[in-house]
Amino acid sequence: MLVRRAKIVCTLGPSTATAAGVRGLIKAGMDVARLNFSHGSHENHRAMADLVRAESAALGKPVALLQDLCGPKIRTGKRSPASIATGDTITLVEGSEGDAGTIAVNYQGLARDLHAGDCVQLDDGRVRLRVVEIAGGAVKCLVEQGEALRDRMGVNLPSRRVRLRALTDKDKEDLAFGASLGVDYVALSFVKSADDIRELRDWCRSLGHVPPPVIAKIETPEAVENLVEIMRAADAVMVARGDLGVELRPELVPIIQREIIGVARLHHRPVIVATEMLQSMVDSLRPTRAEAGDVATAVFQGADAVMLSAETASGRYPHEACAMMERIILEAESSKFYAPQPSEPGRTTQEAIAQAVCSVAREVDAKVIVAFTVSGSTPRLVSKARPGVPIVAFSPAPDALRRLALYWGVMPRPLQIFANTDALVSAVTMHLREQEIVSPGERFVMAYGAPVGQRSPTNSIRVVEIG
Repeated sequence: MLVRRAKIVCTLGPSTATAAGVRGLIKAGMDVARLNFSHGSHENHRAMADLVRAESAALGKPVALLQDLCGPKIRTGKRSPASIATGDTITLVEGSEGDAGTIAVNYQGLARDLHAGDCVQLDDGRVRLRVVEIAGGAVKCLVEQGEALRDRMGVNLPSRRVRLRALTDKDKEDLAFGASLGVDYVALSFVKSADDIRELRDWCRSLGHVPPPVIAKIETPEAVENLVEIMRAADAVMVARGDLGVELRPELVPIIQREIIGVARLHHRPVIVATEMLQSMVDSLRPTRAEAGDVATAVFQGADAVMLSAETASGRYPHEACAMMERIILEAESSKFYAPQPSEPGRTTQEAIAQAVCSVAREVDAKVIVAFTVSGSTPRLVSKARPGVPIVAFSPAPDALRRLALYWGVMPRPLQIFANTDALVSAVTMHLREQEIVSPGERFVMAYGAPVGQRSPTNSIRVVEIG
């Protein structure tokens, strides 16, 4: 049975803002739908969320909704010069509107927080400025790399001096809105420490909401330095290579990516690799060879999921990009070079069960591993143990099924709670046979909580042979 293990996250946008657009992405392989709150209105996002829920139900495939918060994004204002050339001088001022000789930046304390010699980058590093003088609230800069300008470009200041918190007022409003949508994950931008994640959860609780699972986006030097504490606090992490490649030297990004994936494995956390994975497919039907290699490398390194951004949000070929991503993953995972590395064994009962069920499956030559779960924690731990066979995760909880869509190697399936173990095994066996996942004479290994029917934590393993 050929099953894709690494999952696909697709960003929704104008290119996929219809029922047919969303349906096409799900059929092409989308497991998680990303709503980018840096763009669009609440009405737009609600409409997209409704489409995802409706098409997911119609196709019978659980799809998670990921709310990606904007974070403290610093941008230029309006009426900047049309372009600046290398060697020019330009002045940065605090505010919302510039003029022929100035660029406005929406950051309070701009002149106070910058020093002579600092590098300021615009538009993801396409424009680079060097501060030469600060006087009277104006920051005079030498243009080290010039280009055409436009309104509302992103601005990267030296991150250690930026006094903005990861959770902004806009993010707080968006979180409340996301709770009304019932999003399955929230991605927090520009995380610097575990305190940022705790602040998000505290804010959700203050609104009377149960905090959703938090994905920490690793995109600042401080986040890399505090990676272990962030990993322990978060539910998952994202290698956000866009800002990471601006904040740090580009040649360091592949090394940091590998480090993040390795630390995630140690702490049993799912990890998403993101940004420009198939960027050329925004305008082309085919990716470059380097992009195909980039996706395969993330798979070989152990990423739980890979993400498409502009490719599916605003690109000309969103469905083809998702289908291509799936084909690359399948080829990588079926190659002789693919050797998934399991997480280190943990000390809790659930972690021990997760490791043991993988060992038993290997010893008895099981066709699949079955995990019955309410919260979704056991399938996550089994996933990070990287078994050699697929994981079929049954749950009676729709929200848990959607969250399972992010986990490597996990196939979410709905199933009610049964009063006894025999009834549970019978129902699971029937489903696996109907779906042609197992055949007579084959075995599967099941992890579940006993006694059955009482929402017990996972504490038992059972080997079942199909009669």
